[in-house]
Parts: sequence; C-alpha cells; structure tokens
Amino acid sequence: MKINLKFKRKNAIFICQIGESAFKVIKCLPANNFKEYTALEAEGIAADLDDKRLSEKLIQLFKKLGYNDDPVVISLPRSKVTCRYLKIPAQAPEEIEKIISLQASRYLPYSSEELITGYQLISTDKEGYSQVNLVIVHKDIIERYLKMLKDLKADKIMVALSSYGLASFFNYLKPQESEPVMIMEVEYQQAELAIVAQKKLIFSRYFRINSQQPLWESLFIEEVRKTQDAYLKEAAKDAPRKIMVTGAGKIYAEFAQTLAKQIDLPVEALGYAKINMRRDLLNNAMGSEYSFAGVIGMGLKNIEENLNLLPHEIKEKNKILTKKKERLSLALVIAGIILMLFVGLQKNLSNKAYYLERLKSELAKMTKEARVLEDIEKRLQFMRHRAVKKLSALDLIYELHRVMPGQIALVNLTYEEDNRIILRGQTPQLNAVFELVAELRKSPVFSELDVKVKYATQKKTNAGELVDFEIVCLKK
Repeated sequence: MKINLKFKRKNAIFICQIGESAFKVIKCLPANNFKEYTALEAEGIAADLDDKRLSEKLIQLFKKLGYNDDPVVISLPRSKVTCRYLKIPAQAPEEIEKIISLQASRYLPYSSEELITGYQLISTDKEGYSQVNLVIVHKDIIERYLKMLKDLKADKIMVALSSYGLASFFNYLKPQESEPVMIMEVEYQQAELAIVAQKKLIFSRYFRINSQQPLWESLFIEEVRKTQDAYLKEAAKDAPRKIMVTGAGKIYAEFAQTLAKQIDLPVEALGYAKINMRRDLLNNAMGSEYSFAGVIGMGLKNIEENLNLLPHEIKEKNKILTKKKERLSLALVIAGIILMLFVGLQKNLSNKAYYLERLKSELAKMTKEARVLEDIEKRLQFMRHRAVKKLSALDLIYELHRVMPGQIALVNLTYEEDNRIILRGQTPQLNAVFELVAELRKSPVFSELDVKVKYATQKKTNAGELVDFEIVCLKK
C-alpha cells in the first residue's frame, strides 16, 4: 500500500539538512496547490563542533523560525547513503520490501539488521519484474540525526535522501521535461548530481570539489563524465540530453559556464526565481554560499512512504497506530452493519439473508487475500533461510582480506562448505597468529564457526625465523 506523508493545512513544514560543512533549515506553508516558503537559514559547522553543541544550535534555529510541534523532514545528504538501480523479481510492495532488505547487505559490509533501506518503484514489466531505485543507509547515521532533533519532540518525522528533493526541485521548475536530464547542485566544496527521467530519479552521485587544487576544473569535468558513464552502466537507460546546474547563488552560474565549454551537451542554469518566496528570502538564497535547491525540493512534493528512511522499529510503531485507527474504523463499520441487521431482522427475514450474504462475501475476499499473503511469507522465509544458511566463498575471501594482519602470508585456504575452513600460513611473529584468531572470532562472518589454532611451529630459514601455523574453523 502506498502511503504519503500528508500534513494539515494549518501546519508548517520544517525541512533540515545536516551536512559535513553546514546545516540548513527552511520553513514552508501549504497554500492551495503550491507551497509558500516563509523562512530560510544556513550556518557553517566548525570542525571542532560536537553533536551536542550542534544539536543545541539546531534547536535554537528551529525555535527562531517559529517551530511549534510541526512536521519535520530530514534531508539526508547523498554522501551518507549507497544507491543502486535494481531489477527485482516481484511487483507487490510487501515482496519488494523484503527482497531489498535481504539484498542490502550485499552492497555494504553490515548485517541487514544494521541497515535501513528505502526504494522508489521506477517501472514494471510483463514478466513480473520491477525496476527500483534502492537507497541504503547505516542505522547509526539515522539515529544520530534523530538524537540531534530529539528535544524538538516532533510527532511526525520523515527522513529522505536529498537527491529526491533535488529531483522534485527540477520537476517543479521544468514540468514539461520528460527525457533524461542531469541536474547538478554545486557548492564550494561539493557537488551532487541526479539524473531524472519521466519525473523519477533514476541515478544520483556525490563528489567533493577542491577549487584550490591545480587543474580542479579538469577534475570536476572528469567527475561529471564518470557520472554519465556510471549511469549508463548501472541503469542501462538513454544518455542525458542536457545538464541543468543549480546551487550556491554566487557560483552555480560559473560552473554552468565551465561545463558548457567542455561538455558536448546543452547546459542551463537553474535558479530559484520561480519558487514562491518573499523577495528578501530569494535575495538571501541567491547571495548565499550554500545551496538550498534540494532542501526546497523536499517541501514541493509529498515524499512516498517507501522512501522514508526511519528505523524499522519506529516505522512499525507508526504502522501499529495506523492499524489501530483502521481497526477502530472497521469496528464502527461493523457496529453499523450489526445495527442495520438488527433493524432488518425486525422488518423481515429477507433483509437478514441479504446482509448475511454480504458479510460472507467480504469474509471470502479477505480469506483469499490472506492466503496470498501467507504464500508470499512462506516463500520469503525460504529465501531468507537460503540466504543466511550458507557462507559464500566471496564473503569468506572478503572478510579474510579485511581482517588479515599485514605480517601474515596466507599459504593455503581450504573451504569445505557447511563443514570447516582451514587456513595455513607463515609469519615472522607468533603474536600475529593469535591476533588473526581474535579478529576471526569477532567477525560476524565467522560467528557460526569455532576458530582454533591447530599448531604454530617456529622454524629457521635463510630469511630468518618463521612461524608455520594452521587455523581450523569448525561448525559449532
């Protein structure tokens, strides 16, 4: 079921973004079919500013802008997430959510419990597949932002990737565009790129800019070309037809001119002039060293609940509250039906039969739908069981590469699936063997294995003393 975050008309909406070098907060009010921006602030973050002090400054800024238990949207910087364009063998939202949750740990070296995922459905095909834009972020990052805003005591919070705000900003200003377009949001130290087609975000990327570095313009152009190549390789879509540049008011036009000279695509500057805000706010935005395009875009369109990157437990609490409301509504409906039945019984038996048949029909529909969901759950449990049961050779090699001390030379690796793993090697220091064993025991990949040193023998060679060792990892 698709759920959008909708706010009452009387409520303002606050959107904030906490980046590496600055934080931004804007306030907008719903007004008929558009949004009116009434406040806009940005402040740099000093290198020695800790989270506690940053949280205090954020809360002060919210109160300065008139915050009063309003909904909050956190725009998560692109640098904090991993995105993938995937083809999923499912079309039902429940199946898609569970499949991408299992897939997420393939792209980041963490367990699925440590990751939060979101997705946007791009398209579906007749074979039952869905193309989705997957967003993955570590849970600690989201919890850090929520902790910073804890003192606001906001009842409604949404966390969404900044690239979707940038896409909404472009779609609002260029509603007639449908072909692939690259949108670039630039600031002095960073750039975020998003490729939009048919009103949907297909691909996004982030990179840093160092204008003090020699030949930085050439490096900047190279990053833009890398983005084009990565998009064509991963998303397999048509190449962008043009580039739209927005960003910090003092520099984005200069970047647009630089691109136009070296890129074989039309380049246009995209400003804030058509956004509904007061003239003084517009002047502040255009004169700022920070960009507000992506943050403004977050307020222009309701973000799909599928893209909400809140932790799973918070989402579940919200779902429980929603289900309680739905059950209450259902109870009222049932009470009404019972009342109607009672009245019908007093009038004639034919009315009684009619209402009973209606109830049976609805119950049959619900039973049929429940069976489908039960079958889906069984298949997904089987897939999850198959996914976590076996340790893949790729996971094993990657983990050994990650934890192997530099003093150890691995001579032989024996991997017997679901049975045992044998590591033989040499090292000039005996302590390195026990260091490796300790790392393996802490590793989540080896959590199901009993790691022991079978032998560690010291011998003399022409190159000096070496320790031959064998480590055996057995299934517990």
